[in-house]
Amino acid sequence: MNTTGLVRVTIAAPHRRIDLALPESSSVAEVLPGLLKHAGEPPADDGWLLRRPDGTALELGRTLAAHRIRDGEVLHLAHRRTEWPELEYDDLVDVIASGLGRTWGPRHTRRAGLLAGGLLVLLGAVPLAGLGSPWWSWGLAAVLLAAGVTCARAFGDAGAGAVVAALALPFAGLGGVLFLGTGQGLGAPHVLSACSAVLVVSVLALIGVAEKVVWFTGTTTAALLGAGGAWLAADVLSGVEAAAVVAGAALVFSPLCAPLAIRLGRVPLPTLPRTPADLLADPPRPARAAVREAVVRADALLTGMLAGCAAVVGACAVLLTRGDVWATVLLGVLSAGLLLRARLYPSVRQRGPLLGAGVAVLACLPTGPAVIGIGAVVVVLGLARVKWNPRLSRYAELVEVVVVIAVVPVVCAVLGLYAYLRGLGG
Repeated sequence: MNTTGLVRVTIAAPHRRIDLALPESSSVAEVLPGLLKHAGEPPADDGWLLRRPDGTALELGRTLAAHRIRDGEVLHLAHRRTEWPELEYDDLVDVIASGLGRTWGPRHTRRAGLLAGGLLVLLGAVPLAGLGSPWWSWGLAAVLLAAGVTCARAFGDAGAGAVVAALALPFAGLGGVLFLGTGQGLGAPHVLSACSAVLVVSVLALIGVAEKVVWFTGTTTAALLGAGGAWLAADVLSGVEAAAVVAGAALVFSPLCAPLAIRLGRVPLPTLPRTPADLLADPPRPARAAVREAVVRADALLTGMLAGCAAVVGACAVLLTRGDVWATVLLGVLSAGLLLRARLYPSVRQRGPLLGAGVAVLACLPTGPAVIGIGAVVVVLGLARVKWNPRLSRYAELVEVVVVIAVVPVVCAVLGLYAYLRGLGG
C-alpha cells in the first residue's frame, strides 16, 4: 500500500484493461460505479464484483486498505454470475491442503498476531487489579479505545481497530469494580459501576470504530441490562429478585430488538400510499448498494442485541438457582420461552445465542442435565429426520404466547407480591 492514500491497480474488464489510482479508504461498493463507467459496461441488475486473479471476490463493504490491495495488482471486473474457473494444481498435496484450508496465509498471520497481542494486553489486568486504583485501568482503557478508533479511521484497518477497542472493555469494567473498593467484598454497586463503565466504552467504540458491530452491540445490550439489574439490587430488591425482573424483561421485550435494529440500521422501508395521488406517484428507489449496506448493518445490530440478551439471561439464571421454588419455576419458563423464541430467527448467528441460553438455563434446573441428555438422544434418534409439520409451528406459536404471558405472574411470585398483598388484607 502507498503512503499517499492511493493504490495503483490494473482493472481487467471484459472488453478492456484500465490502469487507475484508487483511494485506499474507499469501499469496493463506492469505486464500482466509476469502474463500470470507465470500462463501458452497463450496470447489471445482479451486480458486478472485483476479483483477484485466483477468483477471490472482494467484499463490497470493506475498503481497499482492508483488503490489503497492493500497488501493481490486477483486479478482474466480472459479473456476479460469471463462473470463475478453479485453480489447477500440479501437486495433489496442494489440492488437499487448499481444500481443507490448512495452508497458512497472510490472514492467519494477521489473526495470530492480533490474538497474541490481545492476550498479552489482557495479562496486564492482573497487576492493575493489585494496584487498587481505578484510574490506571480507566487510563489504559481510554488509550486502547483511542488506538482502536485511530487504527480504524486514520489507517483504514477497521478489523484491527475493533480488536484493539474491544480490549478496552475488560479494563473499563475492572476500573468500575476498583472505583468502589473491594475491602467490603463485591456487591451490586460494584456491578453497577462496572456495567456503567463498559456501557460508555461500548457506545464510544460502536460509534468510533464502526466495525464488528455485533461485538459492541452485544456488550452495550448486556451492560445496559446488567446496569439496570444492579441498580434494582442495590436499591429495593435482592439479587435473586433483580435477576428475575431482568431475565423476565429480556425475554418478554426481546421481539422489540428487530424493529429497533431496523430503525438504528436506517433500512429504507416502503411507504404505503394514503391518498390517490400517492398511488400515481413514482418516487425514486434507493440504490441497491445502500439498501444492502443498511440490511447488513441492521442484521449485525439484531445479532448483537440477541446475543447480549442471551448472555444476561444466562447470568441471571445462575443467581436464580439460589432462590425458592418460584425461582425454579421461573427457570423452567425462561428456558421454554428462549427455546421457542429461537425458532423465529432463521439465521444461525441469531438463533444460536437463544438456543444456547435456553439450554444453559435448563441446565440450572435440578433435573436440567437429565432433561438435556434425554432431549439430545431424542433429537439424534428421531426428530432430526422428521419433516417439520406447519401445524406444529402453529402449536409452537400458541405455546410461546402462553409461556411469555406466564413470565409476568411467575416473576411477581418470585418478588413476593402475592404474599405482600395478602398481608395488606389481613
